[in-house]
Amino acid sequence: MELSKEQLESIRQKERVLQGGYAPIPHFIYRELLPELKAKYDGQKARDCLTLYMYVHAYVNGQSEQQAYLWAFPNVIQIAEDTGIHKDRIKGLFDILVSEGVMITRKIPWYGHTKKMYMPLYERKYGA
Repeated sequence: MELSKEQLESIRQKERVLQGGYAPIPHFIYRELLPELKAKYDGQKARDCLTLYMYVHAYVNGQSEQQAYLWAFPNVIQIAEDTGIHKDRIKGLFDILVSEGVMITRKIPWYGHTKKMYMPLYERKYGA
């Protein structure tokens, strides 16, 4: 299976972290990302963005032989139930994470519909 450019970027970042770099918690998240989000948006949006960012990290597919490797794919209902964030706010919060360069999203064909996939990054991707 050939990996996508997003998958290769995620692997590169993870390998860097494992070779002595800092994990995304808590340094980058709480010292950089949270204050920036709070300054740009508001405290609630910043907090909820971080909740989604960490939530998706916890659901990343770790099976390297599958095409969904390094992607998470919980649905909006599951995310809302698990996090307590209202479902109508979830897309906008993910849009913020994408614009801030810490999340990649993709829609894929899924049994006659489309499914949203999420890839949380370990460090900021500039030019997102």
